[in-house]
Amino acid sequence: MALMSCSAKRIVQYQSNSVSTSSIKVKPSSSLRNVVVTLDGNLVWEKTRRVRSLTIENVPAGIHELHVTSASWIYTDEINHSKEIEVTGKGETKTELVSVPPFSSGYWLYNGVLLLACGYLWWR
Repeated sequence: MALMSCSAKRIVQYQSNSVSTSSIKVKPSSSLRNVVVTLDGNLVWEKTRRVRSLTIENVPAGIHELHVTSASWIYTDEINHSKEIEVTGKGETKTELVSVPPFSSGYWLYNGVLLLACGYLWWR
């Protein structure tokens, strides 16, 4: 349990210029692990931490290609989500919902074995 990280609302900057920009919020249906997010082919997030939401700030006006992927063994399927998002640069925040597949049977087996091992060591 001590090794698990808490999910959080993450914020990243797309560019340093904040004049005439908007934000794009990536909101997974449940906390997401091992996620890679690109905007217009530029890497904006690639970490193993859990993400409850990721806000990309200082996005200039225009149409942008958002790509969200995750190939973690803990999910039954890979996540490969792409969407074109148009922002006006007038300070609005566009939210993109990303569907997260259920946990794999390997994930539940791993957690069950881990729980049994911890219980055994605790009561020993």
